[in-house]
Order: sequence, then C-alpha cells, then structure tokens
Amino acid sequence: MNGENLKQLILDYLSKNRRMTLATASNNVPWAATVFFAFDDNLNIYLISDPKTRKIQNVKQNPKVSCAINEYIHKKGYTVGLQLEGTIENLHKEKNRQELDIYRKRYDWADEYLDDHELFKIIPIKIIYLDDELFGPQGKRELTL
Repeated sequence: MNGENLKQLILDYLSKNRRMTLATASNNVPWAATVFFAFDDNLNIYLISDPKTRKIQNVKQNPKVSCAINEYIHKKGYTVGLQLEGTIENLHKEKNRQELDIYRKRYDWADEYLDDHELFKIIPIKIIYLDDELFGPQGKRELTL
C-alpha cells in the first residue's frame, strides 16, 4: 500500500469519528483526556480547549503529544483505529480563521465555547492505522509525515 492510499484510509477514518484521546505529559507525569477534534486534508488535527485544563497546562510545558482513536466493533478479535504522535501548538483564533472554520464546520456548537476556549493544532509526525480486517490479525500500517 502506498502512502497516498494510506493517507486516504486515514482521512476516511477521521471523517467517521469525532472524539479522540489526547495524551500529554509534564514532569514525567502522563495525562489522557477525551477531546472533540476536526482535521484538514494534510492530517493536521484541530481542537478547542479551556486553557486552564490539565492537558493544556501540560502542553505549555511539553508540546509533544500522542492521540488514539478507536471504535468498538462487535467482531471477535477485530481492531480498527489509529494512533499518532506529534506536536501541538496554540493558534490565534483571529489570525487562524481558516483553521477555526474547519472546527466550526464540524461542530455547530463551537461558538458557544470560543469566549473562554483556545484553538490548538496537532501536527502529526507519525500515524499508525490499525485494521485487522484489511491488513490481517494485528495488522497496521505506518505513515510518517
């Protein structure tokens, strides 16, 4: 499978899901939080969050993050999902209108939170796509960006 085909599989999977687990760490203490996400065609991930949350306090100290998105499938031994690692950056909501609009398009309720939430962009370095049905038992493919 070439990189473009894998990228399209990942984009399709992202379009079917809306929540992911975002893992952060500060002072060697990990933290995982569920967040709503949006994405662009370059596989960048967008989220909004209250800057006072533990996850955001962590990324201010350490911008390296990992994420996981998984589905529950009613098939014995069947896994589908993705895992990624990358970095996160805080975007300015006024200067990054295009990125904010990606999030707004996906979540019609986003404006209700923008007064006290900030916009963040995760830039993936590596994405692992898991699909036992497509790739065989414990099957996965890795896309390095």
